Amino acid sequence: MSHTTQELKDELKKSAELLKTLVGEIRVKMHLASMEARDRWKELSADAEHISKEIEQASRGAVEEMVAKLKEFSASIKPKP
Repeated sequence: MSHTTQELKDELKKSAELLKTLVGEIRVKMHLASMEARDRWKELSADAEHISKEIEQASRGAVEEMVAKLKEFSASIKPKP
C-alpha cells in the first residue's frame, strides 16, 4: 500500500472515529434537550451512522479494487528473455 493510500485510509478512519465520538457526546446531552432537538437528533444520528458505514465500505472497496489491479498487473509482467 502506498504512503498516500495509507494516509487516506488513516484520515477516513479518523473521520469515522470523530463521528462516533460526536454521536456519543450528543447522546449524553440529549437527556436534557427539548423535543424539537430530539427529533432533529434522530435525523442527524441516522445520517451520521449511514455516512460512517459508507466510509468503511468505500475504504474496503478502494483497497479491494487496488489489490485486483495490482494482481492483474503482476500477472502481466513477463521476465526478460
